[in-house]
Amino acid sequence: MGIENTSDPAQTLPLQFRQLVLAWTGSLTGDGLRVVALPLLAVSINPSPAAVAVVAAATTLPWLVVAIPAGALVDRLNPAAAMATAHLARVLLSLALVAAVLTDTASIALLCVVGFALTSAETFADGSAQTLLLRIVPPEQLERANARFVTVETLALDLAGPLAGGVLFAVAAWLPFAASAGCFLIAAARVIGIRSQRPSGSVAPVGGTRSGDAQATDAGVWARVWAGLVRLFSDPVLRTLAITVAVMATANAAADAVLVIYGTQTLQMSDALYPTLLVAYSLGTLVAAALVGRLIGRFRGGQAMMIALFGISAAMLLLGLVPMVGVAWLAFAVMGLAGGTWNVLSATRRQRRTPHDMIARVSSAFRVVAWGVIPIGATLGGLVGQQWGVPAVFTAAGVVIALLGAVVVRSFLIVEPAGADELGPG
Repeated sequence: MGIENTSDPAQTLPLQFRQLVLAWTGSLTGDGLRVVALPLLAVSINPSPAAVAVVAAATTLPWLVVAIPAGALVDRLNPAAAMATAHLARVLLSLALVAAVLTDTASIALLCVVGFALTSAETFADGSAQTLLLRIVPPEQLERANARFVTVETLALDLAGPLAGGVLFAVAAWLPFAASAGCFLIAAARVIGIRSQRPSGSVAPVGGTRSGDAQATDAGVWARVWAGLVRLFSDPVLRTLAITVAVMATANAAADAVLVIYGTQTLQMSDALYPTLLVAYSLGTLVAAALVGRLIGRFRGGQAMMIALFGISAAMLLLGLVPMVGVAWLAFAVMGLAGGTWNVLSATRRQRRTPHDMIARVSSAFRVVAWGVIPIGATLGGLVGQQWGVPAVFTAAGVVIALLGAVVVRSFLIVEPAGADELGPG
């Protein structure tokens, strides 16, 4: 099968997918507000790299301890209802932060607890979105759907949310959290109306086998969790992809944990200007989402992913070795371009290797392996930043990603998942 012609007006994504995108937009905008406002609030309470990194580690910890059971539960629930419930929980948690700031009772410990709870709810929302996506979108339109998701993620999570969060925080520290609660409420209202058809049986992915999940269908949550892990690690393509993303995530988390200090102290940017680093990243990601279809017309998926990986490494090294505002904007734009390309192709590769009736579990298992290391990376970032300075965190991250690329490049260039010809000619 050749490359999908995304300009063909006849190939329209389903109406239900548009509803999902609207809910996703609201949710990610709320996340984008929090992504900027929570670290800024942490810095205002305690400006040390270690304290800020502790909040970052606690906020990402649910991907290690909550994501897999959340995925197993989502597979057994109505995904739209689960997603709406998760968003409503995040409304209440965001309002709790508003109350803490207004009453001057916010502390690093409180930020850790609320951050952990917010991300725990996010694991349910994310697994539900993955399930709904595969139930709504035909297989031949997955690249378009994932590119649309990445575009929305960029505009909301990396652009609109952070920009608004920085400005609102400069006006009043409680405002971005109130706005975030409003965004989550809108997302909950939009997703409730989504209806999807549960697959009638186990659908084998391209080049894969049937899920082998029949014995776990009526079993408990942990049996279903185990089935997701077995599927992930029994597939060599998924296993290599998960390990690669895990190392990348560790390096990225180390840099993200101290990013607010890098922007406001190393680069001496104001609270309102600091989010422009994320804006530069989002602009690069938007370009990637627009061009990824053409890119895989000239390269196989694995080749394009390796180009992206080394691009991320180069950008990290620039940030660490040349800490200047102009260089930082350029580096973040490059990271956005490379990261957006990687995300689209990685998601598509994972989805095509996963049976539809296991997508939430396998996606959550993937995230536990690949993202569960984020708290470790955030902690390491705080320690390195405290000991050797914040720019050293970015330099170390760039070196680690470059070494990773040297190790896995052969696998990605030679080993393509069965059915990879659907991604375009090599």
